[in-house]
Amino acid sequence: MAWWKLKDALIPFVTIALILIVSFAIIAYGRGYRLDVNKTQLRATGLLSVTSDPIGAQVYVDGKLKTATNTSLALSPGRYSIRITKEGYLPWEKPVGVLGEVVSRADAFLFPTNPSLSPLTALGVVQPALSPDGTKIAYSVPAKHLDGNANKAGIWVLELAEGPLGRNRNPVQVATIDPNFDVTAATLVWSPDTTELLLGSPTKQFRLYRVGRLDSFQDANLTAQSLVGQWQTERSGKERQKLTAFAQPIINMATTSAKIISFSPDETKIFYEATASATIPTVLTPPLLGTNTTPETRTIQPGKLYVYDSREDRNYFLLDKKELPQKNTPTWLPTNKHLILTLPEKIDVMEYDRTNWITVYSGPFVQGFVAPWPNGSRLVIVTTLNQTASSLPNLYTVNLR
Repeated sequence: MAWWKLKDALIPFVTIALILIVSFAIIAYGRGYRLDVNKTQLRATGLLSVTSDPIGAQVYVDGKLKTATNTSLALSPGRYSIRITKEGYLPWEKPVGVLGEVVSRADAFLFPTNPSLSPLTALGVVQPALSPDGTKIAYSVPAKHLDGNANKAGIWVLELAEGPLGRNRNPVQVATIDPNFDVTAATLVWSPDTTELLLGSPTKQFRLYRVGRLDSFQDANLTAQSLVGQWQTERSGKERQKLTAFAQPIINMATTSAKIISFSPDETKIFYEATASATIPTVLTPPLLGTNTTPETRTIQPGKLYVYDSREDRNYFLLDKKELPQKNTPTWLPTNKHLILTLPEKIDVMEYDRTNWITVYSGPFVQGFVAPWPNGSRLVIVTTLNQTASSLPNLYTVNLR
């Protein structure tokens, strides 16, 4: 009788113990602990979250195929070479550090091996100008090469957006040929809000055109200089406003030892040129876990280009300014992770920490103009694919998706 009473009394305790053991096992597994059969003990592992765009790519860890994206891998603490490949796309590869009980990331944006080109214009393009927000391109179409289409000469604006059924939007004419003002020879300056274009002729005449309304302009001969100054002040004010979101030590560095070139589209990274030697102080203490493990540099030198990432408080050397052709400053791709470099006869893309530097387009194009599509799916270039058909180049997209 005593035995049955003891048995009944033990059942609740055994049940509670089993629940605790299972709960502990689940928690330990979720935190990255795995059973080492050889050593008969639990060992701490880290989780590596691997994603790709497009999805369905193969994941290699130290040269061995492990899985496909998008998934998580349990790995022992250490440094690994992660390679992500997909047929038809350039491979992505990067050393990634894994810490015990920490989730690290390997996020690959894959670019096509052979991107296709699609025309955006057909009448010819001269001196294209990208709007400050990157959503429109203004350009001139001269009359002398337009057989029977002289009425199409003038200033046009193309909106970088898809229309119905995924088609590109048609360009809209802003200004036609005027015998008193050669609009096709004029310089084009966008207003900060992209609603107006200031045209300056070679004879120092100025007109302010309203975008979206054909030949809607006002004389700006007396106001052009002050208007350009006003627009520049407005742009500078917007840049200063973006900087206020950063920590004070970074603001001090950016205003005393650097020249800001641009902010990433999400305004969390600064692409800048160092103008004086300086050491960037640590902002996040202790540093975040599971961050980008690419080696950073906190000491900057004049004439070199860097990217500072405010989310992870890390600073990366990008390029020596001497490595770039004159006036070919890298620009951001809307992924917020890549910068576009226009080099002789090719266009390269690199991640903001200088990894995965690849060529996405190799061929003829007009130097000095490469614009990303607002969603990052394409690049817009100026080129001539058939010189016998047209004496002027046109706008084309290099399709990355």
